[in-house]
Amino acid sequence: MRLLSLALTVMALPVAAALPQYNLYLADLNNDLSVTNAIKINETPTYVNQPAFSQDSKSLFFTLEQGKDLAVQTDIARYDIADRKQQALTNTALSEYSPTLLPDGSGVSVVVVEADQTQRLWKVDAQGQTSVLKVEPKAVGYHAWGPDQDLLLFILGDKEDNHTVRYLDKAGKLTTLATNVGRALSWQPGSQKAYYTEVKQGQLYLSLYDVKTKTPTQTTLALPAGGQDFVWWSEDTLLVSAGTKIYQWQVTAKQGWTLWLDLSKNCGTEVSRFALNRQRSQLAFVCKA
Repeated sequence: MRLLSLALTVMALPVAAALPQYNLYLADLNNDLSVTNAIKINETPTYVNQPAFSQDSKSLFFTLEQGKDLAVQTDIARYDIADRKQQALTNTALSEYSPTLLPDGSGVSVVVVEADQTQRLWKVDAQGQTSVLKVEPKAVGYHAWGPDQDLLLFILGDKEDNHTVRYLDKAGKLTTLATNVGRALSWQPGSQKAYYTEVKQGQLYLSLYDVKTKTPTQTTLALPAGGQDFVWWSEDTLLVSAGTKIYQWQVTAKQGWTLWLDLSKNCGTEVSRFALNRQRSQLAFVCKA
């Protein structure tokens, strides 16, 4: 459980504490599920994390540490894939995390740590202008947009086992789905089902919330050892990173996790967050330094 605790407290304690160090890679993903032309985006290890491709797949957004004096401060960066050039999308005195594409394509939503340490959802437009997106709820750690302007939210508690996953509908109604949860949040493509994880006996298990039936369901499927972060490959296939590998699970299959991609030649430590472009032709992944 110690690894889980360290991962979650990055968002809970963003100031005056050293952030973990990572490298961010971008690679071509081939039809045979191999990666080629992998490049490291950052020059030296730093807190570079939470990659997200733009809708046109031409850019990659990510969180980047911009330490000033002894304080920890992060901004949102944008990497132009064709030109291989990086620029700061935000450059504020606050800290921004978790860039996530807005459903209407007008920019990205981010978690902002405000001056009084309140954490809320803000919007960053294409020009880098920021504005509060959701006044409530506070203590947001992570978020994922659903198909109907709704949100799945990871809300920080006063201690690790009090973190919750909540559902926010477009009318602003907030529903708590689970307590003692992991950080991963994702919507199954083509559905109104939101997936997240719950901690049971020191392990993370998949859970889901069906918006149509308003029913949260705990599954008996544990994530692979060390796995926390997942991304949907298709409507039926969920991917999770664990160690130096990415595993797959098919919703309609009876078997558990199977190997999908081995990244040990590109990352000899540990792969955490990862992202796929819309064409499924490129993979961005974070490697522990």
